[in-house]
This record gives sequence, C-alpha cells and structure tokens, in this order.
Amino acid sequence: MTDILLGQSYYLRFDPKLWDAMQPYPPLGTLYAAAYLRERGCSVALFDAMLADSTAGWSSALDQHRPRFAVLFEDNFNYLSKMSLLRMREAAFEMIAAARARGCTVIVCGADMTDHADLYLAQGAHYVLLGEGEATLGELIARLQADPSPSEADLYAILGLAYRHAGQMVQTPPRPVIRDLDALPLPAWDLVDRDRYRAIWRERHGYYSMNLVTTRGCPFHCNWCAKPIW
Repeated sequence: MTDILLGQSYYLRFDPKLWDAMQPYPPLGTLYAAAYLRERGCSVALFDAMLADSTAGWSSALDQHRPRFAVLFEDNFNYLSKMSLLRMREAAFEMIAAARARGCTVIVCGADMTDHADLYLAQGAHYVLLGEGEATLGELIARLQADPSPSEADLYAILGLAYRHAGQMVQTPPRPVIRDLDALPLPAWDLVDRDRYRAIWRERHGYYSMNLVTTRGCPFHCNWCAKPIW
C-alpha cells in the first residue's frame, strides 16, 4: 500500500488538437508536490494522465496502490491545464468518484479548483487546496495522519483550504505564496516514464524536449492563465 497516489486531470488524449501536435510534457507541478510529500516522510505514487488513454488508468492505479489519500494536483506550470477545459473538469470529476468509491480521502488542487471549489466539493472531493498547494497539502496530510477526523477548528487553522462543515463550504484565510523557492525539493522525476516521453518526441519531431521552470508566477495578466494560483 502507498500513503498517497497523486495524479492530474489533463489528458492529452482528450484534447484533439494537442494530441495531433503530440508535444507532451510530464506534469512538473505534480512532481514537485510528490517530492514535497516525500521529504515529509510520505510514500507516494504517481498516475500520469498526460499519456493515458482514459480515466480507467486512474482506477487501475488506485487498485494497484490502494492509497489512503488520492490527490489531484494539477500541473500549474503547464498552460494547458489552466485553461479550465470542461472535458478535463469532467475527467477530474470521474477521478474523484473513482477514488471515493475506493474509500480514499480525496484532495484536489489547481486553478480551476481554486476558482470553483464548490463544484469539486459537490462532486465528492473532501478538501480543496486554494492557490499554491504544496505547503497546504503537507500540513493537511500531517493533520489527517495524526487524526483522521480533525475538528473544524483544526481544519480552519490550515491556511489556503476549502472544505464542507455543517453543510456549508468553508474557506480558510489565504496562504502566502512560497518566496524561498530554494527550500523546495527538486521534482520527483523518478516517478515518470521518461523513456516513453523521449520515444514519442524522437519519433514525431526528431528531437527530445523536456520541461523546467526557474520561477513561479508571471509578470503578465492573461485572464485565462495562472492568476488563481499566483
């Protein structure tokens, strides 16, 4: 068994134009979250939706790893996942339902989740991480490991969190963004099938491209992009 199964809901297969272009990148934001949890002693596994055929792969990963926590942590460095594509939202809802059916505590994080936390809670997510998610996720997991049924006061003490209490959605005060980026561990690249990505790139384009980031946030103000997070 694994403590935490992480995934994301951007499936290249569900985006015909981008599937035709076939320029896939691993979910870097999700890999940062995995590394952050590992550094805090959690055992983690990854379901990489980018190259998956359908949400059935997520169900198979749940059955394989039998996690206590199922976490959809969107890749906030990939502009595609910030476009709030309705098909990807539907995929996230399917993934939430599959995890709930297996008794997992479901946690979600991403731009669409931050903007529409109520929708994800209504679909069965137990907790929504608002804004930048690593620190909130680490604190929430530690709280739930110590006490599977924390008090409302304990939950409200966690910044950047949304959950239901007495039938109503509660949003805690926002969490400041991480300013010391060097304090974050490097992404958990070992969880990704890099050979598969390399083969696709070389076959389709004749070269291999990988993704990295050197900062967080952006000096611009595009309406569709990262403002819910940064």
